[in-house]
Formats: sequence, structure tokens, C-alpha cells
Amino acid sequence: MRRSRLILLLLLGGCASAPVPESDAERKGYERGYGQAVKEQYWIIQNRQRATPPTESKPHQP
Repeated sequence: MRRSRLILLLLLGGCASAPVPESDAERKGYERGYGQAVKEQYWIIQNRQRATPPTESKPHQP
């Protein structure tokens, strides 16, 4: 029981450690990755819109 409490305290203490500031290279890498993901999503949407022809809506006649 005592051992499990010690392990639990060590695990929780590790989560509460001070955050390490990100380096300039990490920040630039994150921004490049985010920008790439946005571009990929843009082109996915563009290709979907090109692939499906617009449908003509017929007026509803009662």
C-alpha cells in the first residue's frame, strides 16, 4: 500500500512539473506543419467541388 502511494505521488508530481518553453525551431516546425495541413484541406475541398457537377434544382409544382 505504501509503495503504491509513493508511485502515485511520483506520477502525479511528474505531471505538475514546470512547462519547458518551446524552442524557436519547434515553434517554426509546428507552424509549418499547421500550414501544410490547412493547404491539404483546401485542396481536398477544391477537388471534391470539381468532381461533383452542380445539380439543377427543379421548382416544386403543387
